[in-house]
Amino acid sequence: MSKIIVSRICILAIFASTSYALDVDKHLELSYVKTSGNSNTSTFSTKLEATTALSDRSSFKAKGNILYSENNKESSANKYDIELDYNYMLDEKIYAYYGVNYLKDQFSDYDYRLNTGPGLGYKLLDTKEQTVDLQGGLDYALDQYSSGIKDEYVASRAEINYRYKINENLKFKQMFNYLVSLEDNDKYFMASDTSLGVKMTDNLSLGVSDRIDYVNQTTKEKADKKLLTSLIVDF
Repeated sequence: MSKIIVSRICILAIFASTSYALDVDKHLELSYVKTSGNSNTSTFSTKLEATTALSDRSSFKAKGNILYSENNKESSANKYDIELDYNYMLDEKIYAYYGVNYLKDQFSDYDYRLNTGPGLGYKLLDTKEQTVDLQGGLDYALDQYSSGIKDEYVASRAEINYRYKINENLKFKQMFNYLVSLEDNDKYFMASDTSLGVKMTDNLSLGVSDRIDYVNQTTKEKADKKLLTSLIVDF
């Protein structure tokens, strides 16, 4: 497992070091759990998010997630995904965006999934304490199955992001994402990420997150659930 973890960390390190060339806000979450006894399990998870303002109206965000687990020295989870988003504000509340999402999951029916496309966003609520962000658009989607079959289609995409600053040291976040094929309504994907962060210093926090990924058409388990405790670094 150590070689796999090191390789994943190297990828994120290159990404983080490259972002120093720009004025970028970075958010890093690290989680590692190891248990021993009747069963020997270990889980490594990390998320790196970088956001930069390109102008008064436009911004760019890149996000990477990695999850790897072993049970008695055999892989039980090996997943990573990359998201790229460009936003351009049309007025104070409405913005246009273009996004790219790539997901690879060793233990799913898919070798990889790729979706990309434009859409519109609306800042329903934007205060110092709370923000509600709504998005909707159309994506070109490409699913490469582990069997070698490819499926290309147009999909409708919707997402909501909610953030609540409970107090100076406690923050709550909720994300929900829904992607459905316009050619087959039974082919859809959902993702939910609920997290709570407790600030310890200006740059360090402790967090707990509950992540659910749901695939409706699959021969494997439809819902993939993970509950993680993480060290969070903002820099």
